[in-house]
Amino acid sequence: MAPQTSTMTRPLPDPAWDVERFPPALHRTRLMSTLRLGADPIGELMRARDEIGPVYTLRILNHPGGIVCAADLETNREVLTNHELFAAGDAADLIEPIVGKHSLILTPTPKHTRNRRLLMPPFHGAKIAQWVDVIGELVDLHLPDLLAKDPVAVRPWAQRLTLDVILRVVFGIEDPQRRDVYRRALDRFMNSRMANLLFMPEWMLRDVGRFSPGGVLNARRGAVDDLLAEEIASRRLDPMAEDKNDVLSVLLSARDEDGIGFSDDEIRDELKGLVVAGHETTATAIAWTLHFLAHNPEARDRLIADLDAGSKEYLGATIKESMRLRAPVFDAIRMATRDTTLAGQPVPAGALVSATFCVVHLDPEVWPDPEAFRPERHLVEHEERPNPWALTPFGGGARRCLGASLAQLELEVVLDRLLRQVVPEPAGPPEQAKLLSVTLIPKRGGRVRLNRR
Repeated sequence: MAPQTSTMTRPLPDPAWDVERFPPALHRTRLMSTLRLGADPIGELMRARDEIGPVYTLRILNHPGGIVCAADLETNREVLTNHELFAAGDAADLIEPIVGKHSLILTPTPKHTRNRRLLMPPFHGAKIAQWVDVIGELVDLHLPDLLAKDPVAVRPWAQRLTLDVILRVVFGIEDPQRRDVYRRALDRFMNSRMANLLFMPEWMLRDVGRFSPGGVLNARRGAVDDLLAEEIASRRLDPMAEDKNDVLSVLLSARDEDGIGFSDDEIRDELKGLVVAGHETTATAIAWTLHFLAHNPEARDRLIADLDAGSKEYLGATIKESMRLRAPVFDAIRMATRDTTLAGQPVPAGALVSATFCVVHLDPEVWPDPEAFRPERHLVEHEERPNPWALTPFGGGARRCLGASLAQLELEVVLDRLLRQVVPEPAGPPEQAKLLSVTLIPKRGGRVRLNRR
């Protein structure tokens, strides 16, 4: 999720469901809506849009008032850009047990503006480009594991790769043994089972013993926090730390206009936030893209020919088209700061509001033949190029994903490196999406066959 700038000073109460105060919802129980959303998220969201209209309420478990969904281009843009009316603040509190209260994902204005400015330098231009060779080397290191099975589920492989990229590029961990220690701790803390704990009622997350959900969460978070505290302390004492170019080194030396930098706790939580934002999502995008290419041989062959000719133009278009069809994160959550309306529908103060861009990406009024995989629609000369708010896989506005440039670079390097060596082929029918936390993942991991070129 990509929360928005908050103008609230304290949480608003979660308003209870009231047919007069919320937009209409599908006529089914919250349990049934939750189950259907998990099994067929895109189908459930589009069904509600088709039956109700562009603004509707999604009534699911753990949200007594429901989530107001904005499911067309204009309402998405409004939710993503109207920072005063649709704010982050407490909308992102759901993930605080994972990323910590100091993460940029959770910080309100003006702190968010200041912290984002300090965090941005390592994600710009030449700073990002310097990691091309490192990411390529990691792809080559992991490639034998990908080719060891036929067919292969790409997503688990990509998860291991993207975590190693984060450990190297963000954390600056070069020692293989130290990397293994981090990998084990982060895998235990940030896996799918732990993420799903966040959707449990608050009382179930109380720490009542080491085997309770809250006890497990606290223990695994503590192990990661201890590792990060040790790393930060060590790097602060390293006289050569400022000469390194990983993100952690930049954060350690960053200072605002008053000469004030990040505290250890702030750096710890920013690092965890970068893992959450850049690990599962990028791995999922890699899996979907290879899966789409396997099932669309004309686009696949055109991409390979373009790469062989030394061009990256069609590669960029392919990545955009893959994320249009299956944005790794399906929405961006905000919170209404006061009673308002959206496309004529009532939205009460305190209601969670979802910019449901995965539905906008499949809107036939925005994207002709929306279910077709056609990368050429994103080429400069193509007539279908729509409003820029029609494609927002990284969110938008002041809270657009900070690591979007790193994710884009990873996707380009990984796909370029792979497609120079293998050709993806189908390994069964196209896979549907299922919901894992807030991520749209392939139901079987994005299975393909990879034939060596």
